[in-house]
Amino acid sequence: MKEIRIQTFVEFHEIIENNDPRTVVYRGVKSAKFPLIPKIGRILPPPSFPSKEANEKEMLRLFKEKAFPYLDFTPASDWDWLAIGQQHGLPTRLLDWTANPLVACFFAVEEPSEDDGVIYAYHNTSYIDVEKHSDPFRYNKVGKFIPKHLTPRITTQGGLFTTHPDPYKAFESDDMQKIIIPNKIRSSLKKTLNQYGTDRFALFPSLDGLSAYIEWLQSKHDS
Repeated sequence: MKEIRIQTFVEFHEIIENNDPRTVVYRGVKSAKFPLIPKIGRILPPPSFPSKEANEKEMLRLFKEKAFPYLDFTPASDWDWLAIGQQHGLPTRLLDWTANPLVACFFAVEEPSEDDGVIYAYHNTSYIDVEKHSDPFRYNKVGKFIPKHLTPRITTQGGLFTTHPDPYKAFESDDMQKIIIPNKIRSSLKKTLNQYGTDRFALFPSLDGLSAYIEWLQSKHDS
């Protein structure tokens, strides 16, 4: 994995200009020390479950059982169910990505951290044919997919997902750039992103998102 350290937004822009927008997706993480491990990979199952995968499937089953009253559509497949669960905090084997590098940059710098932030740029041309591979638990390699039903949040954030057959193993690839954002430029970069229309309210268009945006806008920030 190629590692690049930037010092300014201009340097970030230059990296993005050299990437093909048709094939590259991005993921922003607030700490460069965090491995790329799906949320389910950070959870140990209770002793009563025979395997980690059994526990994962049970989580999805419970989510499907209880989520219907809160949906205004019927998910077409378990791929869609995993995507919906992922967007609402359910531990799954998915990782969130975006086609928009500014969105990834925002998630890398939004929250305060003692560590450097990071943006992963994953170069990959293929997508999973979810019609052909209908069972996400039998898909045995890392792959990208876009769910059939796009929630407003996924659409707003240019979102898509990768699935990881071994979610307990950190994802690494030779087809990935690791763009390090020094902690000292985190605040200034967030201000620049705001000028480009990338902020909490733009990505989470709700009263919660608006309130968080106003709090940040009307607070003192380090330069």
